[in-house]
Amino acid sequence: MQVPNKPLISIIVCSIRPDEAEALRVNVAQTIGVEHELIIHDNRGSDKGICQVYNECAAKAQGEYLCFAHEDISFLTNDWGGEIISKLSEPSCGVIGFAGSVVKYAYRYGWQGVRRFTRKNYLSKSSSKRESLRKTDCVEPYSEVICLDGMCLFVRKDVWAKFSFDQQQFEGFHSYDTDFTTSVAYGGYHNYVCHSVLIEHRSVGSFSKSWYESVMLYNAKWADKLPLYAKSETNQKLVERYAAATEAFGLKLLLKFGILPQREMWQEIKSFWQRNKFSLNSYLLIIRYLSHK
Repeated sequence: MQVPNKPLISIIVCSIRPDEAEALRVNVAQTIGVEHELIIHDNRGSDKGICQVYNECAAKAQGEYLCFAHEDISFLTNDWGGEIISKLSEPSCGVIGFAGSVVKYAYRYGWQGVRRFTRKNYLSKSSSKRESLRKTDCVEPYSEVICLDGMCLFVRKDVWAKFSFDQQQFEGFHSYDTDFTTSVAYGGYHNYVCHSVLIEHRSVGSFSKSWYESVMLYNAKWADKLPLYAKSETNQKLVERYAAATEAFGLKLLLKFGILPQREMWQEIKSFWQRNKFSLNSYLLIIRYLSHK
């Protein structure tokens, strides 16, 4: 597909920190290299979830290409707009992001899972100013995934219009990204992690009861379709091989952040042990449970 002479990217931000949003505005203007508009929705004091904000802003966006961005990111690569548009212009391209997974199971975790299936390319900066490059070695500029993290998502407007964000079920600020990108992939498009453009993300995410509830909502919605996997990146044998390890990963998250009551957490670990006796993950879960207890 030929890229228009003056393509327009509409960057949509659901903002609660005006200073961060303004910093992003300046950063985009200095680095994007193509025509763009910035739609910043001030969501302070509002009861709107991020899905509703994104859908409303996308509907009025002028650009053929949309970027749903968190306000705590910065683009570190110059002239990234043309690079992204070139990929998005492919008819089969779905969503492009900077962190995702080639497999999605029906276990209790977000988009991230075991390292074997994770694809990343971003600079993480925590509140303590510590920086960490989260990067998967990849020869190609894009690697296919099923679902993506919502820190920054690019998609054509026509693709968004087909699937949009599920504001009826995901009313808050968690799992909307996993659900949206899964919908696009299941709908026949190809999602990608971009390895040719680097961004900085000034957040390490949050794992809370509301996050857990959204994960369970996602699993209920997609229960009869999971696991899903990017067939160009993996295969059914690998999916089956790493199923138990991914379930253990999810249980470790619940344990680490104390999301389940102690008795319920022990029942989950015991159930995992009974189904995966004498595996390394079974022993590690029990050891971690005792240390946390």
